[in-house]
Amino acid sequence: MRFVIGCDVGSQSVKAILLSERGEIIAEANADYPIDYPQPTWAQQEARDWERATKEAIARVVHESGVSKEAVLAIGLDAQVDGFVAVDSAGRPLHPAIIWMDRRAVAQTEKVKEAFSEKEIFDLSGLNLDPYHVAPKIRWLAEEHPTSFEQARYFLMPGSYIAYCLSGAVGIDYSNASSMLLMDIRQRVWSSKLCEIFQIPPDRLPPIYPANQVLGTLRRELAEEMGLSPKTLIVLGCGDEHAACLGAGVIRPGMVCDITGTAEPVCAVAEKPLFDESGLVETHCHAHPDYWLLENPGFVSGGNYRWFRDQFGKAEIDLARTQQVEAYALLDRLAEEVPPGSEGLILLPCLMGSVTPTWSAATRGVFLGFSLTHTRAHFARAVLEGSAYGLRDIVDRMKEIGLTIQEIRAVGGGARSPLWRQIKADVSGLPVALPQTVETTALGAAILALNGAGLTQTLDEACDLCVKVIETRYPQAQNAAVYNQRYQTYRAAYFALLPVFEEAAKHA
Repeated sequence: MRFVIGCDVGSQSVKAILLSERGEIIAEANADYPIDYPQPTWAQQEARDWERATKEAIARVVHESGVSKEAVLAIGLDAQVDGFVAVDSAGRPLHPAIIWMDRRAVAQTEKVKEAFSEKEIFDLSGLNLDPYHVAPKIRWLAEEHPTSFEQARYFLMPGSYIAYCLSGAVGIDYSNASSMLLMDIRQRVWSSKLCEIFQIPPDRLPPIYPANQVLGTLRRELAEEMGLSPKTLIVLGCGDEHAACLGAGVIRPGMVCDITGTAEPVCAVAEKPLFDESGLVETHCHAHPDYWLLENPGFVSGGNYRWFRDQFGKAEIDLARTQQVEAYALLDRLAEEVPPGSEGLILLPCLMGSVTPTWSAATRGVFLGFSLTHTRAHFARAVLEGSAYGLRDIVDRMKEIGLTIQEIRAVGGGARSPLWRQIKADVSGLPVALPQTVETTALGAAILALNGAGLTQTLDEACDLCVKVIETRYPQAQNAAVYNQRYQTYRAAYFALLPVFEEAAKHA
């Protein structure tokens, strides 16, 4: 039996899985690292921590599975997007890595807005001009730490950094490159115009390859540490959301991947680059080299339910400990006592600002329409329904700009909730399918390794081998009618309150 490893370099940990050539997950392991928040809106990590955790997780999965080193043919990667680290000519990090949630580059973004056309930038890149993306963060480094900027040989996203650490070769895949705000999304090459706008030399960006590209083989010294052969192939890999789509089997037009974790990215496959002039949905490259991915980067969703659990679910937390179940499952049971629509109670799920129905840092969460008749159960259900309304915003907009959507695949921790899946089906009007594993990100990386190692002829074949749908929830007409009305109220409330939020932000 032959095997591959999929390695997910996430925001707080590395997860490695061992996948057989038959598409079965044999073993998995994790290794954690911290996030540093040195100032408000800043978030950074030490790139060496990613490297250490990757070695630990891979070594552990190899050791615990007991497979021979020669049986592991390849390692595939995926990683958090929208962050970077500058490295010198020897590959040494020159500063703490600035990660995806960091928004320190507001001033740099505003300078670009004043000097250049946002529409031109969007038409070239498919992305909103926002400090969330990598190019403004690189400009921040240039202005605040010019020595590090000048010493940099490459500006590497997390996945490219780990690929370099493992193989000694430099590269970035289409999906990661498309999130940097420096790529021509139609031609899938670095844009000289965007590099000029952000004053970033293109020769300091890595070469672009497909995600299933074999970048090299495992460094000999690392092979000894990990218990692997130095002949092990290193497959370049992709962004984490793109890998999650692969692991969910979202590789063909008509499919949406709904990734419910702390945030809820929503992604759909497109045969050609489509552009949303409203800015709700951005245009990325897919990990599958034949397609593009329309994507909303993720509104806070599971994070809202966690907030509700921590603040108002003490009874469920205590009971969960004695019954050895998840507190969320107990909260779901509570929410099921309430009819669809929560008897008029609606949550605007903007507890950390919004990226749907519009992108706004000023918005905040609102419970609307509660009275003395409403109970804790109503509020629990309203939290779930609020996220479903956000999902519908995005799916409806994808349809408006030209996509035909037939099915949603639910993955991430929130996909474990049957109630939440049913609510999403009822609100969206689409079937919501559940794959056999909801933690699909590392699986997507392993699928790339499977194909990159030549164990399947195509990436489609690798996905079909590994991904199985075990349940589908269909919209229920009676519930859908209630939700259609509540959804209109949700949108009316959001747009009515938007100027109120913006005015309040001026005085915060």
